Amino acid sequence: MKWSRVYWSIGLCALVAWLSVEALATATDKYTIKDVGAIAAGGTVEGLNNNGQLAGAIPVSQTRNTGWWFDGKKFIDLGTCGGIGCRAMDINDKGQIVGNIGRDAFIYNDGKFIDLAAFVRPPGIALAVNDLAEAVGWYTLIPVPGSDFPSERHAYMYRGRSLTDLGTLGGKESAATDINNIGQIVGYASTYTDETHAFLYQQGRMTDMGTLGGTDSRANSINDRGHVVGSANVAGSNKAHAFLYAEGKMTDLGTLEGQESTALSINEAGQIVGTSGSRGFLYSQGKMIDLTTLLPQGSGWKTLIPRCINDRGQIAGVGIAADGKPHIFLITPAP
Repeated sequence: MKWSRVYWSIGLCALVAWLSVEALATATDKYTIKDVGAIAAGGTVEGLNNNGQLAGAIPVSQTRNTGWWFDGKKFIDLGTCGGIGCRAMDINDKGQIVGNIGRDAFIYNDGKFIDLAAFVRPPGIALAVNDLAEAVGWYTLIPVPGSDFPSERHAYMYRGRSLTDLGTLGGKESAATDINNIGQIVGYASTYTDETHAFLYQQGRMTDMGTLGGTDSRANSINDRGHVVGSANVAGSNKAHAFLYAEGKMTDLGTLEGQESTALSINEAGQIVGTSGSRGFLYSQGKMIDLTTLLPQGSGWKTLIPRCINDRGQIAGVGIAADGKPHIFLITPAP
């Protein structure tokens, strides 16, 4: 009798645990979407932090943009940031923003713009910033007057008023697209054979991440676990497929209905967002899902093109709303 009670108790605990897991799985499959506001055609979301704050840019002409950010409650127009044009390209958890003013990289902190031109040697741009205010991007090496060498773009890291040139993979150009809180940097660089390959930079060394059998690749995002996502050309067709790079291995994430794909952002849980053809996707637990299928029926959104995903599972980007115009969206998983 005593053992039967024990087994019954164990069985009840297992049942409760199973029901809890099932309830959690069901809940996390449901999402809500917030319309942050309409945005001009060509406007972009470029950064999303773990507080749900956003940053991006809006074109006002073929050569000029204005920057903006969303503090979680209201939309803030940065205008031209005091220059001839401005783009906000990333925002960290402290609300610090990086981007470019004209041809100069900047960090925006507590309402003040810090021009990195003295350190980044313009023209250049900051594309990403981590929570330690370490920024990465690219800058232009100005050739020596009278030389026959053209200007080159090189990836850099800015830390504490100093700049580190990350070099290339043997070619002429490179660009850094993301940096995690450990200081690992990813991007793309030209090789000796004039191909463009994704790279991982750590401990002072740039490593070629290779491709999926094709000629080119590009890394777009890295999380604090060192997992990298981007796009790489596949063998045969040389078409681009989204990839996940982990433990030294590049894995093809596939596509939606055979279209080309690219992975744009990865969070700490390993969830990935990107695009395949003209559709946005969420890649989670080994499956690539059309982003529109996550929303409740009747949401009114016609297309959703994601750009970022944070550690809370929130997804941000630009989509076509019910009015047929582009709007900024923020998708949030249900509790």
